Amino acid sequence: MRTKAIIFVVLIAISASSSAQSDYSSYLNKALEKLEAGDCEAGRRFYNVYKELSGKSVLSVEELISDCSRSAGYKLGDIITVGDEKYTVVYIRDNGQHGYAVLDKGWIGMQWTDISKKSVPTLQEMKQIYSNRDAVRMYDIYWTCTQDETSRYSTNYTYMDFSTGITKSAYYSNENEAKVILIHRF
Repeated sequence: MRTKAIIFVVLIAISASSSAQSDYSSYLNKALEKLEAGDCEAGRRFYNVYKELSGKSVLSVEELISDCSRSAGYKLGDIITVGDEKYTVVYIRDNGQHGYAVLDKGWIGMQWTDISKKSVPTLQEMKQIYSNRDAVRMYDIYWTCTQDETSRYSTNYTYMDFSTGITKSAYYSNENEAKVILIHRF
């Protein structure tokens, strides 16, 4: 019922739009048609074409795409688009309804104060991601946002070596070998 109401609102917005935009509305209509039929991937593709050509996004359609994908459940290695960024699913539970996805670009050389505002995994989350490292081909050393409470320095953080599974603690520094990865929790 919610889906049909959103589709109705979107169609009204389309019909009220300018003729220049209506050239692209067929892609949006096709996306809505595919989403209504439960074809999440095709709906996402048509919507992405619409966004690319029109330069606009429709929040209600993005919500439909998110809901559609979520109801189908994610698999390891699936790509999730969050805003303009792409994430790769690296850990799932509840038949793919929940888990973590890693941002497809690494974050190296950022100040810890910058990255702590973003979603850096905890040590526990990193251990769950580590269990699937072969499926998603992650073998580097990665920082967590978990501080080492046994250290006398409050700026020591734990990192994990995905080639060995060993965790260590060190002062976070841009010069260290470990990478910072950002995750999306779903």
